[in-house]
Order: sequence, then structure tokens, then C-alpha cells
Amino acid sequence: MLFDIGTGILLSLWVSKFFHIALTSSLIMLGIFFVLAPDFDFLVELFRHGSVGGREIREHRQISHFPLTYIPVIAVILVLRGPLWASFIGLAILAHFAHDSAGIGWGIKWMWPFSNKWYKCFSEKNGDFSPRLLISWSPEELTNVAAAYAHPDWFRFIYLRAHPINIIESAWFAVSLCVLYFFTH
Repeated sequence: MLFDIGTGILLSLWVSKFFHIALTSSLIMLGIFFVLAPDFDFLVELFRHGSVGGREIREHRQISHFPLTYIPVIAVILVLRGPLWASFIGLAILAHFAHDSAGIGWGIKWMWPFSNKWYKCFSEKNGDFSPRLLISWSPEELTNVAAAYAHPDWFRFIYLRAHPINIIESAWFAVSLCVLYFFTH
């Protein structure tokens, strides 16, 4: 989440510079919102089950994590609101999906509705980090792998201790705040 927030801040800075518009707190908040928007299904799973992830594949990354479905949405935004908003929203969503494809979790269904496979970068089949560029799972494989290898309390295991993922995400967030500071002073 900190990685996504940092990305939203940096994307807002880019939009401000590229499109020559004022950097406001509203623009920054919109950048953060757009990057986090695909995690709507995280909230659905949390409210329905009281937890997210672990050893079961449920709603998170199953409702709003299908990149190809956003193409027509971005096209409509381009027609109705222009290139600034289409770029802003499209890049924010793309950044979120790129993060979900290389960070924690099992990736996303990049090719849905044409394929039901989950794709992730830099991972082994058991979820461990790997220099392998791309790996995929069928829904059946992923159900079995998650049941066997997922940490039942992944949030506490990763985000409430000095885990490498937590350190990387926190550092990215800190860098984004530093860039924001230097951009505005």
C-alpha cells in the first residue's frame, strides 16, 4: 500500500509537470486514489470475510484486477475528459497492476477474459522471489499453491516487521515524499 501511495504522489508530480498544471493537494489525493482504486476488491473481501488473502483465493484480485477491462474505460475517459485525465488514470491503474505483478501475492489475470491464468514477475511457483521474468498459474494450480505456501497472517508477517518487501515499499514511499518536498520548495 505504501508503494502505491508513493507511486500516486510521483504520478501526480509527473502529470503536473507534463501537462503544465498546478500541483495541488487535490491532484495528489487524486493520484493516490487512482493508484489504489483497483484494490476496491480488497475491501470487498475484507468486509465479507474479516480478512484478506492467506491460504484462500477469494474476492481480492478477482473483481477489479483485470487490466484489459480498463482499456474501454480509459478510451471513454480520453473522449470525454481528454488526454490529461486518460493518461493520469490509465498510468495510475497500470502502475497498480505492475506492482501487483511483482510484489507480494500471486499476480493478476493480465489476459482475462481471454485467459484465466494468473501472471507474476520474479517469482517461483511456490511464491518465492526468483530472477525468472514471468510465471503463470492456472486457477487450479493457484488454489493448491496458495493453500500449501501462503502465509496465513501475511499482513503481520510482511508489514509489521523488517521484511524486505516492507523495507522496499517504505523506502519508495519515503523517496516519493522527498521528491514531493523538493518539487514544492
